[in-house]
Amino acid sequence: MTEKIKSEVISRRSVFSLLGLAIASGLVATIPVSPQVTPGGVELSVDQAQAYTYRRARVTARRVGRREYRHTRRAVRRGVY
Repeated sequence: MTEKIKSEVISRRSVFSLLGLAIASGLVATIPVSPQVTPGGVELSVDQAQAYTYRRARVTARRVGRREYRHTRRAVRRGVY
């Protein structure tokens, strides 16, 4: 029982190494990855966020309206309408 307890000092290099490893693993953990079963096996894909904002809705509605107007105008010219 007369063993000496030897305290080890962690070097700066190992502290920075562990810190870098913790940051890298934290970044990897936040990436949204989902496994998908395909005929060739299982593959991992990164999910894409597709936000449907108010601006996107207005742009889409305006584009659809212009398209409908164009098609109606062409149909009237042809006498189909």
